[in-house]
Amino acid sequence: MFWTYMKFESKLLLYNWKNWLIGIGLILFFPLYFSYYSQLDIKNLSDQKREEDEQMMSTFNGFNLDTDLEPNLEAVYNNLTEQSHLINMQRFYLRKEETHNDFIQNGLRLNELRLQLYEYDNQGIPSEYVKPKEEIFKESTLLQYYKEHQLFLAPDPFTASNYMPIALKMISGIIFLLFVLLMGGSMLVHDQEHASVIKGFPISFMRKLHGKVAIHFLQIMFFLVVGGIVGTIYVGIKHGYGNFMTPVLVLQNGTFIAMSNLKYYGYLLIGFALVTLLLLYATVLLNILTKNMYASVLCILGIYYVPDLLLAAGVKADFMQVIKYIDVSYVLSGEAAQQFVNNNLDGTHMYGWLVGLNVLLLVILFGWNKIKKIRKVETAVKVN
Repeated sequence: MFWTYMKFESKLLLYNWKNWLIGIGLILFFPLYFSYYSQLDIKNLSDQKREEDEQMMSTFNGFNLDTDLEPNLEAVYNNLTEQSHLINMQRFYLRKEETHNDFIQNGLRLNELRLQLYEYDNQGIPSEYVKPKEEIFKESTLLQYYKEHQLFLAPDPFTASNYMPIALKMISGIIFLLFVLLMGGSMLVHDQEHASVIKGFPISFMRKLHGKVAIHFLQIMFFLVVGGIVGTIYVGIKHGYGNFMTPVLVLQNGTFIAMSNLKYYGYLLIGFALVTLLLLYATVLLNILTKNMYASVLCILGIYYVPDLLLAAGVKADFMQVIKYIDVSYVLSGEAAQQFVNNNLDGTHMYGWLVGLNVLLLVILFGWNKIKKIRKVETAVKVN
């Protein structure tokens, strides 16, 4: 009987034109957003190195080498001189692919020198030209990855391998949240409106619930995966597929690690799957409480923005920041940890919390169902 019910629900979902329109909209997002993204003026590695060289010249022009006043200034000056030489050599090495290993070696040495300047409190250097330690460590991690995997250093930003992480980052968070809520926001509302039909299936409430969530989950993940494939093929045909071993930085256990695009896609897919389950079960719970799809959607949207509102109000509430785990890419990139000054907002904690929150919602739904059954029995006894 359960599989008969699953077939019934699948057919209902199959003929749900609203979900198909939303799903097709998600699929079309990937090629459409590329039309905008491909028009952006994105700085390449040569541009970045030219800017670094200009900043170095500006630093030298305003440098006052007065060792009587500042005894460390001579050491800082020598450090900057070596940095300037390394940057200019890097600009030269970028011209030929066979010298990219030299570029990496110089880059690693350059970052060592930048870190040494922190021992002298970056004396004599304008604050706007001081590179943050986090950025130095991130750059060194990427350079080390390129060195170990012998990859081309200046990849085309418009190839599929480099575009897709950007597109997935755009979808992650509020867009994906709305997508899931609109796809599954009325799961139980229709049952409540057509209770006589649904009661024809002698299946427990929890089994029906899991069946509905499973069907909606598969449909949502289908549209997401198909959208990613369509986007990759479209961009690949127009600008090339690129190298899917190109690194992406991910925050784990408070430190940044570099991983290939392919591995990053796996991390994102797992995160999106856990978020989808969490939102679907949360929607079910709110459907039960409010019996209104729009009220359920508004409640979840309100909860999603609570950490941002508390941050704007200057209220420190780490326990509420776990809500930001819904934005998978935002957490993996380390932006969440930086904005909320909380190193626990990383990939490792995110997956654990998402699993835990899913389990918590299941326990609440199971408990609610048990209480409802007990009350029905008590009511029946009183009537008799």
